Amino acid sequence: MDEKDNEIKKLKTEIARLKKMVVKDELTGCLNRRGLMGEFEALFKEAQYARHHGMKRKIDIDNLSVAFVDIDNFKHINDTYGHSIGDRVLKLTAKKLRDSIRGLDLISRIGGEEFVIVFVGASEDDAFKKAEEIRKSIKGICFMPDNCEDLISIGVSSLKKSTAFDIMDLIFMADKAMYEAKTNRGKNNTVKYSEIA
Repeated sequence: MDEKDNEIKKLKTEIARLKKMVVKDELTGCLNRRGLMGEFEALFKEAQYARHHGMKRKIDIDNLSVAFVDIDNFKHINDTYGHSIGDRVLKLTAKKLRDSIRGLDLISRIGGEEFVIVFVGASEDDAFKKAEEIRKSIKGICFMPDNCEDLISIGVSSLKKSTAFDIMDLIFMADKAMYEAKTNRGKNNTVKYSEIA
């Protein structure tokens, strides 16, 4: 290889790195909001088409379910133990979430201590069961130095059990269910949007 080929190879490597940075959260390795929206939009269109036309197209998706995950007491963790421990909590949570889903599902850190999981093809009941498994497994991780009460609240929504017109509607519904779990049910709960709609 000559010098020009080496330079092209370096540029391609740098472009690939920059593309990854645009769609990935640097701290957790999960998709960021932009990355989630790009991938989720394509899946949502396929599921909407199947839902309204009763037929499949390129990919076989007839439903999507969303879990909106929020780490309980995260501000307290940062305030009490510092941001380095807060970052550790985020990394461990992200790893546990990634290890708990299938390769075709999506996971994104969309805000401070908030994650969204898209369960491809899953019903609301299936997503709820998986979210409960995740919630219980997170509780078993000891994030904080002197406290093993590591908890998350989760809201679940599903395309087939909703009136969602776009992906933001579906995420909003899961967020609303998570708010119910966190605020009205004492945290460390999983709630289906269909229960509160």
